[in-house]
Amino acid sequence: MEENKMKYYYKVYGLNIESEIKIQELVILNDENKANIDVTIYIDKMPESINTAKNQGILEGFRKNEMWFYIKGIATYYIRNGQEIVVEPYRDIEDHYIKTYILGSAFGLLLIQKNIVAIHGGAVVFNDKAIICTGDTGAGKSTLTSALRLNGAKLVADDVSAIDIKDEIMVYPAYPQQKLCGDAVRKLGYDTGNFIRIDEGRDKYAIPSKSDFINKPIKLSAIFEIMVGDVEDVEIKELRGSEKMNTIMKNIYRGYVNQLAGLDREYLKKCLKVTKDINVYRMIRPKDKFIVNEQIEIIKEKLFKEYSKCISL
Repeated sequence: MEENKMKYYYKVYGLNIESEIKIQELVILNDENKANIDVTIYIDKMPESINTAKNQGILEGFRKNEMWFYIKGIATYYIRNGQEIVVEPYRDIEDHYIKTYILGSAFGLLLIQKNIVAIHGGAVVFNDKAIICTGDTGAGKSTLTSALRLNGAKLVADDVSAIDIKDEIMVYPAYPQQKLCGDAVRKLGYDTGNFIRIDEGRDKYAIPSKSDFINKPIKLSAIFEIMVGDVEDVEIKELRGSEKMNTIMKNIYRGYVNQLAGLDREYLKKCLKVTKDINVYRMIRPKDKFIVNEQIEIIKEKLFKEYSKCISL
């Protein structure tokens, strides 16, 4: 890595980042923390072993301290020892495309290497109570967390929620932006003309949230798994025992990597601690109804004995 390359400094998931790639979505790191860097992101050639694998048609590889993946026409990403993200871009590709996979998969793999539990879903804070909304793609996680924001909640993370255990179970802030599909943007009353379209293929928009972003770790109160089902109204169920543990493990971001690289004992202990101490609910919503108002009221009922009616959307 050349010494004269421009460096950018950021904070994400409680980690101090030094990067050769500008990622303006992230929170700027304070000057006093620049001497204590946890992760470096830089552009370099891949090790020969990765090039050999790619030539054999292999597109990814996962070992505990060495993980990599290749995105055709964009870049190869190499995550090492929970401390480095090395990027080899495709020729003349714009940084916009490169950083999309840094913010998603690369950081997700980095968190696994650091034994930080990352849940696939968004986190918001409601009256000092942090919740994570998780579930399969298309379940409505981001739509629900965005609707919660319109009802006074503050954003902690959009797509990946990093939780770690110090004295308590804490969720760490990501960055002040949400991604929403065009249909959800319109149903929530936003004007698509006010936002940048970030994924032409999937009709996704970037929704800035700097004004209501919580940039500090918050104690986690509950996890809500969102599902779509053949139901008339929203249904909710508190999970217990093995069903609770299985739900947490199922919704870990890039969880299959743990199976390939080997599940660390310390990581498993953290998952068990979350299972023991955090309430986990399964919320099933009708598949053909836009019903976020009812979802929000049920969440409030579970979090607070007394609550105010939500803003109708």
